[in-house]
Amino acid sequence: MVQPFDYSLGIASPQESFLAGLQMAQRQQQIRTERDQVAAQTAAEQAKIDRANQYALRAREVAKDPSPEKLSDLYAEFREYGADIDRFAKSLNESDKRTYGSILQKAIIARGSGRTDQEISEIYKSGAQSARNSNRLDIAERFDAAAQMALNPKMNDDFAARSLLRQFDPDAYKEAYEYTDTTTVPGVGVVLNSQIRQAAAEARARGSQDVDIPVLIPEDAIADLKAGRVTPAAFEKVFGSGSANKALKEGGQTEKPSGTFQGQ
Repeated sequence: MVQPFDYSLGIASPQESFLAGLQMAQRQQQIRTERDQVAAQTAAEQAKIDRANQYALRAREVAKDPSPEKLSDLYAEFREYGADIDRFAKSLNESDKRTYGSILQKAIIARGSGRTDQEISEIYKSGAQSARNSNRLDIAERFDAAAQMALNPKMNDDFAARSLLRQFDPDAYKEAYEYTDTTTVPGVGVVLNSQIRQAAAEARARGSQDVDIPVLIPEDAIADLKAGRVTPAAFEKVFGSGSANKALKEGGQTEKPSGTFQGQ
């Protein structure tokens, strides 16, 4: 017959020994779990560090020649750094706008003021050299092409300048072309193309065929210039620098727009 355990002996009972062993096992398991968690956390943190190092390495490579294609590839490979890549691209665009946009505007102004083909070509070459100094080889190639076009009478480097300026500085492109391209309308004079479009849209909106638009240079003033009744210098004092060439240039619209076209 089993005898009751004598607790007065100061020896742990079998139940106490069992519970103590169970608690020890639980504690050991907790320690192993905590150790595994720490190891997993450490591995995850190390993976993040490794990923960040990989991104930094690739970003430095792309920064040496940040073409749109390479920036796109970088974004696809490291989407978690998308915000950082966007900031870099924006900063790059602002830098390109200041550097290359200003060079293109110089070329455009030089062409409009009658500078020689060689002089204009040299402006493009300075853009190519600036791009090479920044290791922007894709941009350098475009400026090199424009420089060659400027020397070829059968090609139009102004088209290259427009295309590049629109890429680097859309605002400057609008200022240089969209808001200054003109059309000579018979019976009216020289008007802005952008204002023709705006006035036509407004006329359609109100269901009218009457198009009212400000006239930059009235037709009678152009007639006086062509007839020699006014000198180009006097003409430009009234209508602004370059207006004489603008008024005398060939081309432009040869027929009035549909509807009633009224100059203001």
